[in-house]
Amino acid sequence: MRIDEATYKAMPFELRALFTKLPNPGSDEVMELFPETGVSRGGNSRQINANTGRYNWNTGHERDEPDGINPGYGDSGSAARFFYSPKVSKKERGEGNTHPTVKPIALMAYLCRLVTPPGGTVLDPFMGSGSTGIAALQEGFRFVGIERENEYIEIAQSRIETAIEKLELR
Repeated sequence: MRIDEATYKAMPFELRALFTKLPNPGSDEVMELFPETGVSRGGNSRQINANTGRYNWNTGHERDEPDGINPGYGDSGSAARFFYSPKVSKKERGEGNTHPTVKPIALMAYLCRLVTPPGGTVLDPFMGSGSTGIAALQEGFRFVGIERENEYIEIAQSRIETAIEKLELR
């Protein structure tokens, strides 16, 4: 995916800054890092026995899946085709934040503005470390976050409370 000039210019400055620091997901530089791959599921290819219609995953044995059910994905291509998001800085991540996929607040703020009506509420059913909550509050939206892992609830609560304190000082 390449980001065209019009889309880039329409982005808020904070989000454009993320793209200028990093290579474009469709650039030659990124495509070299993520070469074309074969069929998914560990490189196994789906083969159908013409007589029984059952699947064979290069094991030499038929499987008992009913006709029409494809247990594999059968896709191929470069991993660069998926959305590419930069890592957050150590400062933005915060100390003690062990969540594996912390999102950039500027990106989440842009997405909140994109889909939430003025005065609306942002619902994040997988809150993680709270980046979406911070972004929603910074943009003036209400926020409801849901998370099942106690460790991440504590991280999100701390990060969001710190963000609220900073917002109140402005």
